[in-house]
Amino acid sequence: GKATMKTRNLPKALAWYWRTLPRLFFLLFLFIILFAIIWSQNKEECLKMGKPGLMTFHATTGKEEMAGLEAAVCEMPPNQNFTVKGYVIDPLPIPYEYLLGSHPTRKRYLSIGISSIHRKNKYYLMRTIESIFSQSSPEELKEIVLVVYLANNDSTLNKQTVKEIKDGFSSHIDEGNLLVICSSLASYPSLQGLQRNFWDKDQSVQHRSKQNVDYAFVVNFCASLSHYYLMLEDDVVCANGFLSIIQQFIRERMEPWTTVAFSTLGYVGKLYHNEDLPKLARFLLLFYDVMPCDWLLELFHQSKAQKEIITFRPSLFQHIGRISSFHTMETIFKDPEFQEDFGDFGDFPAVSCYTDISVFDDYVPEEVCPPGKGVFWGRNVTSGSSFTIVFETPIILQKLQIYTGSAEYKRDILYSGYVELGTVKIKENVSATCRLFRRAGDFHNGKFELDNFGQVMGEQIHCLRIQISYIATLLTVTLAYQKPFLILSSAKWQAPSTPIEIHMNTQLLTVASTPYRIKPFTDSCML
Repeated sequence: GKATMKTRNLPKALAWYWRTLPRLFFLLFLFIILFAIIWSQNKEECLKMGKPGLMTFHATTGKEEMAGLEAAVCEMPPNQNFTVKGYVIDPLPIPYEYLLGSHPTRKRYLSIGISSIHRKNKYYLMRTIESIFSQSSPEELKEIVLVVYLANNDSTLNKQTVKEIKDGFSSHIDEGNLLVICSSLASYPSLQGLQRNFWDKDQSVQHRSKQNVDYAFVVNFCASLSHYYLMLEDDVVCANGFLSIIQQFIRERMEPWTTVAFSTLGYVGKLYHNEDLPKLARFLLLFYDVMPCDWLLELFHQSKAQKEIITFRPSLFQHIGRISSFHTMETIFKDPEFQEDFGDFGDFPAVSCYTDISVFDDYVPEEVCPPGKGVFWGRNVTSGSSFTIVFETPIILQKLQIYTGSAEYKRDILYSGYVELGTVKIKENVSATCRLFRRAGDFHNGKFELDNFGQVMGEQIHCLRIQISYIATLLTVTLAYQKPFLILSSAKWQAPSTPIEIHMNTQLLTVASTPYRIKPFTDSCML
């Protein structure tokens, strides 16, 4: 019975499927037609209205183009009023007010930006401006423009400061070397209710955040004024001839760089390419409420693939402020590597410098030979190593002083060594030296001083050689040996007629007749 029932129902089931399937195919066909019509209408509407849609993509591997990744697209027509480069690289449209001076008519070599806040107890801005101008020659001043940004947000204080600057530096304003500007706090991002990232008080967070915006504003303003930009605070003094030293460093620096520090303190003395200033301004504004300015500056050069900060020694700028712009607390921050006066070098004697000490980083011997004002830094200093200065024209010494070590690396002194004076100059492969040397004396506690050169050598000399040695002190059963780094900080010499000075880096190497610099190290040697 059940088998007979299934046989009778089979024709009915087949008949139902034959009636239903054509209807399903017909509905599917209508759906495809409807989808095609809607797609076509949307595409036309998109082209008319200029809305962005999908674009045709071609994925490539090397030079070969892979097919099959194309998609139907709605292409966006070009916008003639927008370019990524223009909007990202150009300075921000921040409103500024000129309080003194006007926009320079020509591009200078260096613009110096200072953001200044009035202090109730002590104000250092005038001394800072005076130091910048007094430590620059007339030729150097032609390549400098100083921009002072008054960040007081108080018109009365601004007028008072403007009057002081105008009375003291009117000639520099007229020559286009000095600009004083300000902006409105209405242009600033919010300074209220900021996040406390480092357990600071709300007032401290607000102060450092405003400071970031202040520097972003002055950085943005200076973007088109010069080729290079130097960031300073309003309470610093400068080394004599700082611009010439910066120019020499830039000329001799072959590798690309983003930031160079001419001071070891915070954001004092940081040098930038002006083409990077719009990016730096945006960077400071983007993270203005996150961390202090000096931290952001470090992250900025790291984001541009400069892993470590490039530091020039000795420092060219020193912090003199004792009263913080944020509170009345007295704070003392000094740069131990600062040297204000590099000496009046006069006519440099023609010399060549040679050493068999391994060079550390880029501190090559040529850095200390006149007219160089840099330092030599060597490492792996061992017994028998030497640093030789060869004079093109022989000189007669009266007095010689050589100091090793530096304020930052106090232990990197010459523990055991002596000075030799040479005659009969000879060529030796690619270098030069002297055939005969006479020992002039030993180093004591990293220093060498000798006044009575007439008793040591009354004749002219062609060479001055610093020789490293080991000393064994058997009585105390200890061995005093030269550490791997050495800093030869300074040396001076004097001749009877014209005094010469050889500045062996941070301090001086005096030898009389004219000066020049050196700076050695201990397992490394900085002359």
